Amino acid sequence: MSKTSKGLSRRELLGTAGVAAAALSFGGKALAKGAQAQQKTTGNRTLIKGGFLYAADVANTVIPDSWILMEGDKIHSVGSADQPAPAHDQVIDARGKMVLPGFVNAHWHESFVEGPDSPKPDDSDLQRMPFSHGGNIEVLGSYFGTIANVGEKFLPGEAFAIARWSMWTQLRSGSTALGDIGSLNSTDAMAEAAIDLGMRIRVSRWGSDIMIKNGASEYTRIADTDKQTRDWDNLMAKWNNHKSGLVDGMPTILACFGSSEEQLVGLRDIAKQYGSPYAAHLSPLKNEAPALMKVFGRSAIGRFDNLGMLTDKLLAVHTAYATPEEYKRIVETRVNVCHSPANYGLLGETTVSETGMIGRLIMDGAPVSTSTDGNISYMGGMPEAMRYTHLGHNEAQNDNTACPPTTALATGTRNGALALGWADKTGTIEAGKQADIVLVDIDDWRYRLISHPLSIFLISGGSRDVDTVIIAGKTLIKGGKSTTHDEGKMLAEYAAAVESARTRIFGA
Repeated sequence: MSKTSKGLSRRELLGTAGVAAAALSFGGKALAKGAQAQQKTTGNRTLIKGGFLYAADVANTVIPDSWILMEGDKIHSVGSADQPAPAHDQVIDARGKMVLPGFVNAHWHESFVEGPDSPKPDDSDLQRMPFSHGGNIEVLGSYFGTIANVGEKFLPGEAFAIARWSMWTQLRSGSTALGDIGSLNSTDAMAEAAIDLGMRIRVSRWGSDIMIKNGASEYTRIADTDKQTRDWDNLMAKWNNHKSGLVDGMPTILACFGSSEEQLVGLRDIAKQYGSPYAAHLSPLKNEAPALMKVFGRSAIGRFDNLGMLTDKLLAVHTAYATPEEYKRIVETRVNVCHSPANYGLLGETTVSETGMIGRLIMDGAPVSTSTDGNISYMGGMPEAMRYTHLGHNEAQNDNTACPPTTALATGTRNGALALGWADKTGTIEAGKQADIVLVDIDDWRYRLISHPLSIFLISGGSRDVDTVIIAGKTLIKGGKSTTHDEGKMLAEYAAAVESARTRIFGA
């Protein structure tokens, strides 16, 4: 039996069979209980006082000694210590804290059913990933087709317990909003877990209906295109503009080399019908364009442009390989490019450094966002992703002004909200926005005698420094601990669900 990072097996982690049984019975009752807990408030007007504020707004507002008045679920007003604080019912003391907008992780995959990970400690089992060396289009296409429907195989209780723990690790790291770009889980479980935790999410169902063998001039169909399109329609009808105010929908394909022309048209039309963003891993690999040219006569970006899909509704992930003409079109059409710089080294990708395209987009003022991507266990949160955004692009561009700290913060907040269609709701600390706020502890030796705490946080801080997470005015994390859930119970229920699902679905 595999061991967790602390040396305990999943069975040892569970403690008793009774906990396992409880995990698999999760569903509506647990959801209702969590939602009720989040509705309890002690006052309508809360003042966050004394923190070092980075608002991440277009004006790049920075207030070293700030106050923020939250009224219900919204930000009422923002000011500095030399302005009189407005009337309030209660105070959150933010002295010794940096105050930031809630992080928006615009590109994320729930993949925790494959964990906990158990690599050999001497790297002797390390193998080259198919993303390396320009990308193995055939292997990746086959894999994408295999995983596209895994979420349908879960029992509801399994799906919920796995999704909730996976999402909680992001909430604990300061992510207040997630963009699900396809997951190894069910859409319903993802949405229900978000509501239970009090997080925001755009849920998805990824499409992948073809694969291209290496060197082939024709594709092989591997899935029912119409079914996947109907799945998008059902997803959007159920979850887009959900009454919870926390959940929306977003149709998504895995990669352009995994989608037929009919599927791209379906993606475009469903998104247009519901007025939503749509997403794709678009031109992330050097070998993609040559493979697509042989089959379709166009690159990934060319296919999207030909169908009128290069728009400001498109969330294009890892988009790093483009001709000069394609680059110009991406800038002109205001496509939202999202990248995951902290994850590329794990996969052997050269998305940041080989072409330098994403760094140039940042310098040209394009709406580039930062994200964590997904993995089989917790591999870092948005603080780590923003660190690599800041440092990686400065290095790749040979220019320390390419992506300064406040720009890196904007990629993890304001631009992520824009990419998910939530720019009017979250991503900045401004009057009228939802009160999605993160407090970071900066009262230690690393921050002594400095005037720019954000720069220190991005260089030497991380997810564990996140002290408080507020979403829609509700404090969900305080002192680094959940205010609404028993973390140990969530972990045990996750482990039980993984044990059950992996045994039944994968025979592992």
